[in-house]
Amino acid sequence: MRYRGKITNCHGRRFEESLGCRAVDVSPQKCGWDLTAYPPAAAGGRQPEPRHIEVKGRAKGASTITVPRNEMLYAFNQDNKFYLAIVLIGEAGEVDGPHYIRNPFDREPAWGVASINYNLDDLLGKRIEMEI
Repeated sequence: MRYRGKITNCHGRRFEESLGCRAVDVSPQKCGWDLTAYPPAAAGGRQPEPRHIEVKGRAKGASTITVPRNEMLYAFNQDNKFYLAIVLIGEAGEVDGPHYIRNPFDREPAWGVASINYNLDDLLGKRIEMEI
């Protein structure tokens, strides 16, 4: 069973806001990621680069996550701005995450590949702690 859309994006947005970011849901714009997070200004007033976050929701216990080709290409084009955020949802609706992965993919998909299934545990093994 796949979870997506408003439940996972809302959880991702709330997490970003808890870090002091202004988070904007850009998923309706089909730009290749779900949220753009604008961190607060740093010391001296410098505005850090926004983060582009693709939020993927999965049922707890799932073994894979599917990433469409276009989202992978956007990840490579955005370089260090791009984060994959995985939200795990239990049977009773409990939420675990988001778990952030920076540079989640090691190579671009081959020509003609529509999507790739990734081992969820492998991706979660690359997670990082988010902070501003």
